Amino acid sequence: MIVHLCRSPIAGAAWSAAEAFREAGYDSIAITPTRYNDGRVMPRHEDWPPGKREIGIIRDAELIFCHQGRPYRESWYPRGRPTVVWYHSQPVPGHIDRAAELAGWPWGVEAQHQTRLYPGCVPLPNLIPLCHPWYQPQTKAQPFTIAYSPSNRTLGGWDNKGYAVTIAALGAVHERTGARIDVIEGRQLEECLRRKAQAHVVIDEVVTGAYHRSSLEGLAMGCVVINACDELCAANIKTVCGAEHPFALASPDSLAAMLCDMVRAGPDAAEAVGRQNRAWMEAHWRPDDLIAHNLKPLMEEAEAIAWRSSSN
Repeated sequence: MIVHLCRSPIAGAAWSAAEAFREAGYDSIAITPTRYNDGRVMPRHEDWPPGKREIGIIRDAELIFCHQGRPYRESWYPRGRPTVVWYHSQPVPGHIDRAAELAGWPWGVEAQHQTRLYPGCVPLPNLIPLCHPWYQPQTKAQPFTIAYSPSNRTLGGWDNKGYAVTIAALGAVHERTGARIDVIEGRQLEECLRRKAQAHVVIDEVVTGAYHRSSLEGLAMGCVVINACDELCAANIKTVCGAEHPFALASPDSLAAMLCDMVRAGPDAAEAVGRQNRAWMEAHWRPDDLIAHNLKPLMEEAEAIAWRSSSN
C-alpha cells in the first residue's frame, strides 16, 4: 500500500496523486481533509485526522508520501517507514514542515512556480488520473465558452490567479464577441471540472509566469489552455515529461485580444486544439510514465534509507 498523507486539501492534489498511482497499478489511498474554510469540498479516500484503523494502514504502508511534510510531526507517524516528502506550496511555516527532509528522507517540489523557492529541489509532476471520469473531455457548451477558476480573489499574485486583470479582460471579450464567460468560484472539485470540460478555453493565470493544476486539468479535458508559463516552468515540464508544453501564452495586456481572436476563429478551431491537447496529455502525462521517471527514484531511495536504518 502506498499512502498519501496531507493535513490540508491542497486542491485535491494528494487524492489525485493516489488515483494516478492506482492507474499505474499501485494499491494507493489518500488520507486528507476534505473541506476548505470557504466551504469548498475536495475528494479523499479517508478523512483527516486518521482514526485507529487508518493509523494501522499508515503504519503498515510500504511507502508514505508525506505531502507538505506536516504529517511527519504527528505522534503516530511511523518514522521508520519509507517516506518521500512532496511540497506543493511556498516554504513558509504553516504551509509546509521540513522536519522529514531534515531527517534525511528524499523530497521534491511540485514542478510549477514553487521550484524557484527551493534551491536544488527535484521537480515533481502534478499527477492527473487521466482515466478518471472527472478528467474526460465533454461536449462543449454553446455559445463559445471561456472558463476561469480563481483560487482566492482576496490574496495576491500566484494565489489568486490574477483575478482583477483577468476579470477585466473577460468583460471586454464578452462585450466585443458575445462569448459566454464562466467564472467558477467556491464550488466542489467535481462541478468545477465539469464546467471547465464544457468550455472551449480554460484560463489559468497570466500574471506570474507560472502554471497551476488548472492548466493540466484543461489539457486533459480537451480545452485550449491559456497561461503565462515562463522559461523556468516550461523547463520544469520538459524535465518531468520530456516534451514541450502546448499552452497558449498570454500576458495581462494580450489576454483580451487573444481571446477575441479565438472566439472569432470559431468553436471548431478551438475544439481541434483541445483534441490535440488531450492527445498531448495521453502521450506525455500518463501516470505510469511520470511515476516511473520522476517518483520511482525517490521511492527507491526512501526504501533504501529505511532498510539501512532497520539493519543498524
